[in-house]
Amino acid sequence: MYYDSRNRENISKLAYNTQLVALKWYEYCVKNNINILIYETIRTKAQQKENVSKGASQTMKSYHIVGQALDFVPVNDKGQTLWSGYEASNVKKAISYAKSLGFEWGGDWKSFVDKPHLQFNYKGYGSDILGKKVEVSKKEEFKLSKVQQKAVDRVAKELGITDAANLDKTMIKADILVLFDRMLDVLEDKRGGYDYKLLKEEK
Repeated sequence: MYYDSRNRENISKLAYNTQLVALKWYEYCVKNNINILIYETIRTKAQQKENVSKGASQTMKSYHIVGQALDFVPVNDKGQTLWSGYEASNVKKAISYAKSLGFEWGGDWKSFVDKPHLQFNYKGYGSDILGKKVEVSKKEEFKLSKVQQKAVDRVAKELGITDAANLDKTMIKADILVLFDRMLDVLEDKRGGYDYKLLKEEK
């Protein structure tokens, strides 16, 4: 994900329950290689007043103010924004998944179509808890098993990564397991020359 750090930082500004659902949606985008930029989440009343005056918004009762909305735009592999990209099949799937999680999409609105906008109504406007952040796993030493390290080394070599030996240092445990799962996916596509069965069984 080109804007991963920025996206996660913006999600962390959302109200608590909205954060939880937004993170689940974002991980879906990451897993399915749907490249997006979450360019705005929380918004002050002054910012919203300015948006209304410019015609960019029609209400002072914005879900951005209470931390229950985010704005996103599809981007390409170089990070360039694709403002006409909401009709792409993968982006449509991402929007559909967001709606299945309880988000309302501004692209469905009739009077004021707002395709970048996703809002989580929760129990109503201002019903979520602002200022409470979702706790993420602290970084810890997590050694790969020999089989896992072998998978990392082989795929790193295939992809031209030169610092594979340091991939297991002070990483979030959940992240390294996700990394290993992705390594297995790559190996599945490139079975020739790899002891895939061994790696899969000893995962």
